Amino acid sequence: MSARFRASSLLAIAAVVGLLGCSRSVTLDVRYPDAGVNRAMLASARPRRVDIRPLADRRADTARIGVQADGDKPIVTSRAVADIVREALVSEVQKNGHAVVADNAELVLAADVDEFWLDAVAAYASVHYVGKVALSVAVVDARTGETLVTRRYVGIRRQQAKRDDKHAGLEVMDTALSRALHDLATDVELAEAFGARLPRVRHI
Repeated sequence: MSARFRASSLLAIAAVVGLLGCSRSVTLDVRYPDAGVNRAMLASARPRRVDIRPLADRRADTARIGVQADGDKPIVTSRAVADIVREALVSEVQKNGHAVVADNAELVLAADVDEFWLDAVAAYASVHYVGKVALSVAVVDARTGETLVTRRYVGIRRQQAKRDDKHAGLEVMDTALSRALHDLATDVELAEAFGARLPRVRHI
């Protein structure tokens, strides 16, 4: 066997392995559409300094966010789901007039990701997508440790798309995430917790 033939064979095998590796999952770069964030009820509270803690991922299946309609390929995200949702929370809180800080916070916003899932069911010429994002949120007085409010927000998006539409699943999850965060920003109870008069702590 010539050196050239062996080299060609190795390249061919590497290409096949690469293709197989790429085909093991479908990756979605889910992101919060920062440009579409509008001020809402949360902006009615006076500006606060908020510490948004790293999120806990409480999903039953943290390895994937769904299964492709054709076959059994898992659908995964390009970044950790907890990071995606925290980034969305930071954007929403900042766009509504509050400062996200690591030190000297007045409020702590702690959240868990409960659900982040994309259902994809194939029909003859289309795929029916249902995306769902659910998160639990607690607002805590950073000075006293008192929990001011606990809430849960759910965003759902249903969409029918052509089977060859490569972007539909991503659009569905982007929208589901946006709807969950929109519910947070328009929540009267959350805005009241942000605007509550916090007790002063006397340092001796």
